[in-house]
Amino acid sequence: MEPVRRRRHAGRGRRVIVVGAGLAGLAAARFLRRRGVDVVVFEAQERVGGRVRSHALSNGSVVELGAEFVLPGHDTLRRLTRELGLHLYEKGTPYGAREPRGGPPVEQSEVAAAIGLLARSATDSETLPDALERLGVLPGVREAILARVEVTTAYPAHDQASTVLAESGTAVGDFPTHGIAGGNERLATELARMLDVRLGAPVERIWHREGSVTVRAAGTECGADACVLAAPATEVTRIAFDPPLPEWKQQALGAVRYGATSKLFLPLARPAEPSATLSVPGRFWTYTQLAPSGEPLPVACSFGRPAPDWPAAVRSLRPDLTYDDTDEPVRSDWPAAYSARSLTSPLDDAALAAPVGLLAFAGEHTAGAWHALMEGALRSGERAAAEAYDAVSRSAR
Repeated sequence: MEPVRRRRHAGRGRRVIVVGAGLAGLAAARFLRRRGVDVVVFEAQERVGGRVRSHALSNGSVVELGAEFVLPGHDTLRRLTRELGLHLYEKGTPYGAREPRGGPPVEQSEVAAAIGLLARSATDSETLPDALERLGVLPGVREAILARVEVTTAYPAHDQASTVLAESGTAVGDFPTHGIAGGNERLATELARMLDVRLGAPVERIWHREGSVTVRAAGTECGADACVLAAPATEVTRIAFDPPLPEWKQQALGAVRYGATSKLFLPLARPAEPSATLSVPGRFWTYTQLAPSGEPLPVACSFGRPAPDWPAAVRSLRPDLTYDDTDEPVRSDWPAAYSARSLTSPLDDAALAAPVGLLAFAGEHTAGAWHALMEGALRSGERAAAEAYDAVSRSAR
């Protein structure tokens, strides 16, 4: 990697370094480049996209090994998709109406009624299990709700507030779900297309002083006028800062907790119409969906806590599906999938998003109500980029 020499004059000579080429970093870099700022993106991995990763199975089906569903209200993602000439297609999966199986028999209407009752009295200080017990929710309904939350957030319900059910990802109801035709990773590759992205370049140290920032990545130093840190909190805390980040920022970053989850894809010999079933005891859900063509995709997709023999557990949960025994399952594991709203180690939304001098901070963990989502990553990237742009504009005057 060749060093990039810093241009110190104002106007088109302004430079911002972005750390991380996930959706947050790429959205930040695009925002800045469109405003005439010279941008260099450093990415530790050998690919862009971060926790968004698409994969083509041997039967030609494209599946999402990472972040998947575009839900109502994800307006930034929809806007960028249009601007980049990509196309959303309806997956058909009833994301908000998963049929509970494996626990005491319950109806979806009972689950929806209990969630509606909870919504009227949810607080940030009461755990979800305690709130359900206080309201006298029947055991079967209670377990179905806890399973839904633990699968979706990839985090224990006993350390989450009852307000978790108000978040976008845990929404319940009948609403459409979408994906990007060709795979969600196309959003990352299109965002990166016109950018200077340095892959395989983990950032080791950042010097930040009044008026300048210097970043050392993969042994090479690069100067800039500001920096956007768009890596997960765990990665940011591994970077050496000179001077060190203030204590309030270190504490906020160190307090971020991540959920762990996995995905499994079983090819089908016969495509199935869109469906969604939730294994209450297994803490995973299995769904089928449409392809961009509108035809059923010949894949059984599962997400959540992996069973010891997960393919067998999926077959037991969904005996109605016809599996292709000649094709191998595909699995992806995410030990730090996305940030969780822990009660014992809360996300400090304001501190996580706040800049430190010429350093701006992005990533889904900084996105407040939009955390844990592709939408949150994109929103945080544009917000942090605007902060960095304001900082370099002021310094150029």
